[in-house]
Order: sequence, then C-alpha cells, then structure tokens
Amino acid sequence: MKKLIGLLLFSFITLITYAQTDNDIVVEVAGEKISKKEFVEMYQRNNPNPEKKIIKKDLDEYLDLFINFKLKLAEAKKLGLDTLTEYKNEVNSYRKQLVEPYLNDKTVTESLVQEAYDRSKEIVRASHILILIPANATPKDTLEAYNKALSIRNRILKGENFGELAATYSDDPSAKDQTRPESSNVVKGNRGDLGYFSAFNMIYPFETACYNLKINELSMPVRSQRGYHIIKLTDRKPTPFSTCNIAHIWVNFDNHASKEEAKQLIENAYSDLQNNISFDSVVSKYSDDRYSSKKQGVLASQRVTSMPVEYTEMIMQTPINSYTKPFETRYGWHIIKPLLLNPVESIEAQRPTIEQRISKDVRSYRTIEEFIKKSKVEYNFKEDLSKLDAVIKIVTDSVFVKNWQVPESFEGKENIFTIGDIAYTQKDLAKEIEKNQLNQTPEYIPTYVNNIYRKISDEKVLHFADMKLETKHPDLKVTIDEFRDGILIFSITDKFVWNKSITDSVGLSNYFEKNRDNYMWKERADATVFNFYKEIDIKKAKKVIQKGIKKKKTNEEIIEMLAKTFKVKEKTVEYFDFKWGKYERGENKIVDMTNWTLGISEPIQIEKRNHIVIVHQQLTPTNKTLTEAKGIVTSDYQEYLETQWIKYLRTNYTFKVNQDVLNSITN
Repeated sequence: MKKLIGLLLFSFITLITYAQTDNDIVVEVAGEKISKKEFVEMYQRNNPNPEKKIIKKDLDEYLDLFINFKLKLAEAKKLGLDTLTEYKNEVNSYRKQLVEPYLNDKTVTESLVQEAYDRSKEIVRASHILILIPANATPKDTLEAYNKALSIRNRILKGENFGELAATYSDDPSAKDQTRPESSNVVKGNRGDLGYFSAFNMIYPFETACYNLKINELSMPVRSQRGYHIIKLTDRKPTPFSTCNIAHIWVNFDNHASKEEAKQLIENAYSDLQNNISFDSVVSKYSDDRYSSKKQGVLASQRVTSMPVEYTEMIMQTPINSYTKPFETRYGWHIIKPLLLNPVESIEAQRPTIEQRISKDVRSYRTIEEFIKKSKVEYNFKEDLSKLDAVIKIVTDSVFVKNWQVPESFEGKENIFTIGDIAYTQKDLAKEIEKNQLNQTPEYIPTYVNNIYRKISDEKVLHFADMKLETKHPDLKVTIDEFRDGILIFSITDKFVWNKSITDSVGLSNYFEKNRDNYMWKERADATVFNFYKEIDIKKAKKVIQKGIKKKKTNEEIIEMLAKTFKVKEKTVEYFDFKWGKYERGENKIVDMTNWTLGISEPIQIEKRNHIVIVHQQLTPTNKTLTEAKGIVTSDYQEYLETQWIKYLRTNYTFKVNQDVLNSITN
C-alpha cells in the first residue's frame, strides 16, 4: 500500500551513533537530530543501486517519507505504545527467532545432523501467504512488502479467513484459481496450502519457522529470498513412509469438457473395479496419465513430501495392494493403489546425505556449546572454581525437597566468574539454587552444585554474548530496530487510519457523498449469456429462447423450456446454464462479441462451446452506490485519513531541515 511507504526502513536511525555537530545535521524531527553521514548511510543501505549517483528528486522524496515516519514514531511513543506488554513480548519473540543463527558457529555438527534426522521423522503441513519482493526492489518496495505482510497477519488475527486472504493477496501463483491455457477448466488454487513437507524441502528459515510453530499458530513475517511469508501450521504427524511405490488412475480435468464429465468417468472406473475388472484394465481404459498408463498405472518411486497432500492422506488409509475410493485434487480425479511403503531409514544410513545437504545449507552453524566456548575467549571469561566450595558447604539435602534457603549468615562476596564488566558471586549462585530447586532424587551435593553452576555460567555467557550481538552485528541491529519501529508504526496507523476506516461508517459515508462523482459506472450492457456444454441443435435452442423472450419468461423458465425441448430430465447444468449481469466493455468477451446489439444474438462459438446472448438494454454511465464502490471508497478514505493525520502531526511536532547540508549530499 502506498500509505505504508516509509514505515520500517527509516528505523535505521539507530544504526550507529555518530558524533554530531549542528553543521552536520541534515534534519531534526521531534527533537532527534540526524547527521549527514547517518542519513546518507540509511539512504544507500535501502537503495538497490547504492553505487548510483544520488539524485536530488529521489533524496527529497526519501526525506519527506522519513519525516512522516519519525513523526508517527514520536506520536506512538507519546501514546505509550512502546510500553505495552503485548508489544514488548512480540519484539522479544521476534528477536529470539532472529538471533538464533548468530548464537551458533558455522560447522557440520552432530547436533545439526540429529536435528535434520529428527525432522525427517515428522511431516508438517503449513499454509503461507507470500508477499513478493522483486529482485530489483527499491527501499519502498521492501518496506511496502513488509507492511503488507503485517497488515494481512493482523487481519487473520482479527478473524478473516487465511485461505481467502491467500487467494487474494499471496504472490505465490499456486494460491489462486487458474485457467489452463489448453482448456477452459479452472484449476482450483491451493489457498496457500503447501501440503506436507519435512527437513530440506523448504528453505531453512521457513522450515524452522514451521517446526517451531504449534498447530494453528500464526508466524510473524518470515523473510526469504523471495519476500515475506506469513505461515500457519495446520498439521504435524510422524512420517508414515519415506518413499512409496503406487499405481494410479488419473482423470485429468484438462482432458475433458467439464469437471462433471471427469467425475463421471472416475465413478465409472471405480464401478469397474468394484465389479472385479483388473486394475490394469481399468487404467488402460480410463487413466489420462499417458506415461504410467503404459505401465499398469505404476509411478516411479515417490517421496511422501513430493506428492499432493490428498495422495499422502489416502495412502496412509489404504492397505497395500488395495485401492482407494475416487478422490479429487486440483488436478482432477484419482484412484490410487499402494504397492510398497518404504520406512524412514536409520540416521546412520542417511548420514552421508544429511551431511552433504547441511554443508550446502544455511544451517551449517556450529552448536551452541562451541559458540559459548568462543564467547568465553572473546569476552575474557575468567572463573575460579575453588570459590564453589563455599556454596557447596551451605547446600543441604533439603534442596531436593524444595525446602532449602540461603543462610542469612552467608555473605558470598567472592566472585566465581567474571565476563566483560559483569561479576557473578557466590551469593548469586546460592540465590539461583534456592530459586530453582525441585523435588528430585538426592544427588551428591558437590556434583549437584557443580552441574547447576556449569548450566548457569553457560547461560550467563550466552546471555552476555546475546546482549552484544547488535553491537557486533550492525545488520542484526538494523533488522531488529526495523521490526521494533515497524510494530509501533503499524499499531498507531491501525489506530488512526486502517481500523478507523472500517469502524467509522459515518465518516466513510460523508466522504463518499462529497466525492461520489469519482465513483461512476461506465456504459454497461444488461445481458444474459446462455451457455451450452453438449452437442445440441443450437438453432433450435435459439428459437426456444426467442419464444421465451416473447412470452416474457424469466431466465430460469427459459432453462426449463430448453430442458423440456431437449428432453433433459436431470443435471441440466451439464447441458446448459445462464449467467446474467451488467457488464462494462472488456468484462465479458462473449457479450462484447454482440457489439451490445439489443435483443438475441446469433449463436457464438468459443472453444467448441456455443453461447447465445440476450442484450436487454444499454445502460448509460451512472453513479455507483456506496455498497457497489465499498472497496475502492474504503481505500480512498484511508488515503484521506492518512493525509489528514500527517497534517496534524506536522502541525503538532517540530521538524527542521538543514537545506545546505541536504544539498551537499548531491553535490
């Protein structure tokens, strides 16, 4: 959405803190000063062609959006949106996911092999909505994609249907219904459903996001090289088999005049099987798969994760060498016969393949233990294990029944370890033991204390290194700040623009009335199209329709007259139907072929199907009602609210541009 341009990318203002002088400041917004160096770095960082000479027009446009962004952010903080628990939890949750790769070193390890193997033993099913980011995306493109993903996620959380939003907004073509070029059949889109998959079937961030989700849980936007994904996990179960051999009968929608015809054929095939006709013979007679039909319907070995989800589910329900009932997929109707199911191989059998795939994958990080080891060296970790003795002496067996307390007399001032500028004392360890004691089987106290210390010290080292990640990795800081500020801007924009445009029915109505001449129907044809799907006497059909018109029959009554004339007693939709509407030019090619001539048309043949059109009247341009124009009016009203809001912010907050410094950027 254009209204969202400038949302997240400007959060880069916190990227690096520079020593600033007033002579170096490009802009000051709501009390925050931005230096020339900082501003140029932000601009270039979000420019797909950073080597390209900076053009003043582009810079001015960026500055204008930047000021709007900073004003919105200032307003969000003024309203305390950054102090809300929900906001903090969302930021922390996202950061936790984001820093995970930084807390591991790049190497092939047993833990990664085990992770991949464990995932291979479980299949997950997920749906996604992809918001594409073009290869040559501008900063605006990236920002708009991210904001669009956040907006869609918010709509899902508010109760809108995931599949419908995927069909409408996802840039994954498979989500939408598609008409096959070789036929007029419509292939139903998957509505974002990716079916079942396992380790290595998806890019690692996407895979990890899915395996970390609970069933029916919704992810935050997940970035991939294609764009941003909103993911919903819909199922997970043990992998039923690794590969399988099956035979199938496939009646392809594209090979038949209608879906009803395809369904009838598969029902005939199933009837033959029920009458003990061999599977091979039925394959030869009915299957549209020209490759497998020559091999008794047998397909090459299939992986569980490479088949349509309907295949996987039917195979799991069907005994070996038995056949399924007919079932439908987006590709047609099927009957399958499982021949052989191969179980998941052992980890040792798969190890060479797993290690090779890991080496080519972003998951090739070292384990967390190795990361901790390096962090201890990097941050000058020092420990004195002899200082544990004082803690060991005060811990008693009561700790194993959750009844131990640190003695009041215990001072515990000496350091057990230090890392950076942080010291961890004997008293700190004792308090940690008291806090986390459990009912458990008694242990040897020195071993117990040492184990707890080792766990806690590793956690503290990891936490210290975690706190340094943004300083050590500026790109990580940029991403986290982008998300943090983006959530704030999204929340406040929803409050003042998006949600208001939906709930403020009076404001929307008033806006429509003031601008109603912007929402006009063009010249339209009021027409009915009769469609014929079988070979019939089309001239005779036209006479029936003419007779119906003369007798002022309704379209439904004309269909009844056609059925009576051609002796169609049931399933008339397999023979003929009609569609009535009011069409602007270009909306219905069949109607357009009549040149909108009033009355009944001559038969029109398209792709071997006949059509007869009745043009009832030509409608002159007229105003749309609010109901008819609701979508575009709401969008325009949002633009209006955004504009008014920006005017308010620019009036109530201060901002100042140092034009000389700005001009020097392009000189």
